[in-house]
Amino acid sequence: MLPDARKPLFRILCHYKSKPNICVLQHQRNFCKQSFFENHNVKKLAQNINSKIIAIGELFVQQCKAVAAQRLRRSFQIVASYRRMYGDNSLKRVLNGLGNSLLKHCEKRNLLFLCGLPLFKWEEERISDKELNSLIDDMAQVQHIEEDFKKPTDDKGYLKSWEKVIESDHLKVWRKPIPDSYLFEYKVYGTFYDVTPTCFFDIQRDLEYRKEWDQRVIKLEIVDKDEQTGTEIVQWITQFPYPMYSREYLYKRRFQVDSAKNTMVICSHVVNHPKCPVDKTHVRVVTYSSTMVIKPHKQFDDDGLDYVMTYTDDPQASYTSFCYSWLAKTGVPRFMDELHSAAKNLENKRQKSVNISKQSDKQNSNNNNSRHFC
Repeated sequence: MLPDARKPLFRILCHYKSKPNICVLQHQRNFCKQSFFENHNVKKLAQNINSKIIAIGELFVQQCKAVAAQRLRRSFQIVASYRRMYGDNSLKRVLNGLGNSLLKHCEKRNLLFLCGLPLFKWEEERISDKELNSLIDDMAQVQHIEEDFKKPTDDKGYLKSWEKVIESDHLKVWRKPIPDSYLFEYKVYGTFYDVTPTCFFDIQRDLEYRKEWDQRVIKLEIVDKDEQTGTEIVQWITQFPYPMYSREYLYKRRFQVDSAKNTMVICSHVVNHPKCPVDKTHVRVVTYSSTMVIKPHKQFDDDGLDYVMTYTDDPQASYTSFCYSWLAKTGVPRFMDELHSAAKNLENKRQKSVNISKQSDKQNSNNNNSRHFC
């Protein structure tokens, strides 16, 4: 028992000792209530933000679907229009070019394989022996053109579907329209008497010499080669008259010398290749084909030859049909004259080289003889 005098002091002390504990408990209770309300508000705000994000996402998806549908519809319209103008083969080349262009800018090529984009395959693109032999057979048919055109007009034989547009002593040109296109396929039959078939063949095969005699060449090089058949991929960029852009030809070619049939064959067709994507600084020509068969009058190294060239070319210039006809009538003879001059210059250059070699051998022989006598 405590003394009576100490009871009030003890009660006072107990009062002051218990009061802080009560304050702490009340503060904690208030804090918990405040935290509960704050968490509830945060959750409510998060739910509102989440619902708005979902709504915005749905609107974005709908917008993307609308734009994609519009782009897809335009793409189908472009494809249909391009097919009507140029045909299915040109459309295939354009799609191949698109796939090869994407291939160059994509690091993971396996992804493109999965997407099914077209890639370059030599098994499908190489020029076969069968095609070269068919060109030789075509040469044999065209060599009888004079006899064909002496027949009645309702039966002109092999060239009954062709229209003659040029006729001279050493050059004849026919043309026929390409189905589903505004283009023509041209067939040229000519004769030269003062150049050798070998030189005429080499000026078209030798790209380095082509850079010498063709001043319009900007770039001309081989970018790929098939070791099995010798088919080459050639990139040729040539100047066009101002103010038109330069044209880029990317084509595959193969040449062959058949001693048994005494013929030389050059075959070229446009192609797409992943090493040469479309460049905006040039206009890529998507329709181009050129074949030539050379038949010597005697031997490959003797003067005199006949040739048949068949070609199609769409430089993608805004020419009228009249302009195209005029260019064909004037451009073909001019181009053949350029080939003739280049072949003649190459023959003179080689003959000069042979003469210099003979003089050098003769001089060496005389020097050896003089030493022997000494």
